[in-house]
Amino acid sequence: MAEKGYPRVTVREVAERAGVQAGLVNYHFGGKTGLLRSAVGSISEEMLERVRQAVAIEGSTEERIRALIHGIVEAITAAPYGPRLMVEQILFADADVVEEFVERFARPNLSAILELLEEGQRDGSIREVDPRFTVPSMVGSCVFFFLSSPIVRRLYDIEEINDEITQEFAEQTAELILHGISTSPAAAS
Repeated sequence: MAEKGYPRVTVREVAERAGVQAGLVNYHFGGKTGLLRSAVGSISEEMLERVRQAVAIEGSTEERIRALIHGIVEAITAAPYGPRLMVEQILFADADVVEEFVERFARPNLSAILELLEEGQRDGSIREVDPRFTVPSMVGSCVFFFLSSPIVRRLYDIEEINDEITQEFAEQTAELILHGISTSPAAAS
């Protein structure tokens, strides 16, 4: 699904790749949509867990936001096809699937990130920002890098997006975000 895209792959192709009968995939997942939901759910659970861990660490708001960005990038790195599957689930799913994704993953992620931003506003380290734009910017920056990796690799002559590059990307993204939301940009460094 991740390689060919959700609309272009069949259950039969997925089953062949997994070495099982198509009926088994249909039985366990209820078809292609159920399989996509399961894959996205697994990836989203990992990201949600990393967000929760980052928000729970000891340290300043800036340190925790930095850990949050690194956590999101590390979760995506562990499942590099995850962003494409997530986007396809949102683009091609029915309203019930989107609602399930929002309730199981997006809303809990939002709550954790909002809590962190509000704490930073209370302690004076984060300026007042509109979370409707800040949270999608934070998460979207991380996700889009991986969605655009075929272009990024060609533009910058990068053979593969490896651990070193993803760590550099996470740090750069954390710096950009922190300099944008911190009350004192110098404090973000």
